[in-house]
Amino acid sequence: MKNKSKLLLFCIIISMCFIAEGCIKKVKPIITPTPSPLTPAKTEAPIKTPQKYFAPYTGEEVKKEILDNIAVLAIVENSQTARPQSGINAADIVYETLAEGGTPRFIALFQSGDAQKIGPIRSARSYFLDISKEYNLPFAHCGGSEEALDEIKNENLMSMNEMKYASTYWRDNLRKAPHNLYTSTDKLRELVKTKKFIKAPTVKLKFDKSYWDSNKFSPATNVFLKINNLYNTSYTYKDGLYFKSMDGVSSTNKEDKLPLAFKNIVVQITSIKTQADGLHLDIALVGTGDGYVISNGKFVKMHWSKKNVVSQTLLTDEQGNELPLNPGKTWWNIVDKSSKIDIK
Repeated sequence: MKNKSKLLLFCIIISMCFIAEGCIKKVKPIITPTPSPLTPAKTEAPIKTPQKYFAPYTGEEVKKEILDNIAVLAIVENSQTARPQSGINAADIVYETLAEGGTPRFIALFQSGDAQKIGPIRSARSYFLDISKEYNLPFAHCGGSEEALDEIKNENLMSMNEMKYASTYWRDNLRKAPHNLYTSTDKLRELVKTKKFIKAPTVKLKFDKSYWDSNKFSPATNVFLKINNLYNTSYTYKDGLYFKSMDGVSSTNKEDKLPLAFKNIVVQITSIKTQADGLHLDIALVGTGDGYVISNGKFVKMHWSKKNVVSQTLLTDEQGNELPLNPGKTWWNIVDKSSKIDIK
């Protein structure tokens, strides 16, 4: 009997062991793979920052197609008969300096903007050619002084003379000749492509908006330049721009009557002398001199320098630091030392 009880107990124990083993769930261990040194770790794709483009002659942000615009220069008349002119408000930079008879003439640089009508186009002078050489740009004109025409021929300059490329220009019969010759940026750019006048820009202007946000500069809300007894021009600051007047009359664009208004005013003081013929002028653009840069309702006294005729005109402050322009369009006055300058 005892043997039977022992046998039964043994069977029960064995059975319980099998039951217990079946109830235990086998859990596989979690193994974290160690990355191979030959296998690069996965990283998130970098966020692409949109490419920004800035116009070379205004420093303003523009679209890529604007950046690709061909830059051209145009010599524009400024006699009483020529006013109001056409297309000047579309220029990135306008240079103004004296011509014969005591009235200035303009050479306007167009790149970021388009103008359907530019003019009246007038003849070239040697000092306007110097500006074209500095920028390495083609220029529109109609004829020129003997000195300028010889220079164009001898140096093979990128001249777009109406007397040679008449189809690029037209006459406005509402005005009398010679104050009625016009062109457009489209026509000039087509001629540039035909003549393969597209060159790499040689001037790299510096722009810095934050510089002109400073409160340490002297105020400049009204600028008056008396060039001589025959002509004066002034600029009035309003809404972040300087609005131009000539001989006391507000300057406007002929077609849409919009005012001529620019972000920067540069006054470059130099020596302007009459040549031996008693008519044409010599304007010293190479060398050094003083002047003013005016923007954002303020002005800074500046020093300008230019090593040679093809080098860039550099602007520095009184401490010798490079003087930036404010992003925007610029009107650049080149005046004689005898000119009266009043900044308030």
